[in-house]
Amino acid sequence: MFYEMGYRATGRLLAGVCLAIMCVYAAQVRATPVPKVRPYVVAPFAAPTFKRPLTKPKDALYLLPPQKPLSLIPSSLGSVKVPAPTSNVAMCTMGAWQVKMEASVNGSGGCGIKKPVSLSAMVSQGRQIGFTLPVQIECSLAQKLERWMRDVAQPAAQREFGLSIVKLRTAAGYACRGRNNKKGAKLSEHGKGNAIDVAAFQLSDGREITVEDGWDGSSSEVRFLTSLHKGACERFTTVLGPNADRYHQDHLHFDQGCHGKTCTYRVCK
Repeated sequence: MFYEMGYRATGRLLAGVCLAIMCVYAAQVRATPVPKVRPYVVAPFAAPTFKRPLTKPKDALYLLPPQKPLSLIPSSLGSVKVPAPTSNVAMCTMGAWQVKMEASVNGSGGCGIKKPVSLSAMVSQGRQIGFTLPVQIECSLAQKLERWMRDVAQPAAQREFGLSIVKLRTAAGYACRGRNNKKGAKLSEHGKGNAIDVAAFQLSDGREITVEDGWDGSSSEVRFLTSLHKGACERFTTVLGPNADRYHQDHLHFDQGCHGKTCTYRVCK
């Protein structure tokens, strides 16, 4: 009985202590000031700033010229028209190839060339034919020589030897002198760039057919050189070979000199 009353008293005491503690805590909470609610303010956005470079990039398409208004700067490449290149260079056309014409040659005593070209080779049927001696001649003579090589000489070499001509042994082109190298003689067509001398023809197998030896040589050589001579007489106004005189025993002379009042008369010897 006594112990039962003691437990009850102890329980009441503990309950009273707990209640007292709760009351004190509540009083402290009420005494703590609560901060006032402030409205949320959004700060204005500041765009990032970039420093302008002091110089323009090197690869800029258009650079502003100093002291020039913007209206003078083209807006696009599409509006810019590039004129076609112009050239005053005169060309001498020989079949499918061309060579530059040089300045006219003005020699003494009537010598000279109006439209000269310098040749160290020529092209015939897509094949280069070398010259042993470079020559300077008139453009019109070079054109006739190319046609003769294409239509007469190369077909004759194929017909007689089954080969092609790869080189000419050229003996003379432009030379300010009298005919047949005689002092006081009438001006030679060589002095006008209107003549060329050919002494031999090298074939594609390395063989060389010379005018001096082949004119009275083997039957194929005779037919070959005779064909060249005959075909030249149809294209040049003057053709001289070994049968002409002693000055042409070792070469063929081709020129486009004027014979007769109408320049239509031809000399073929």
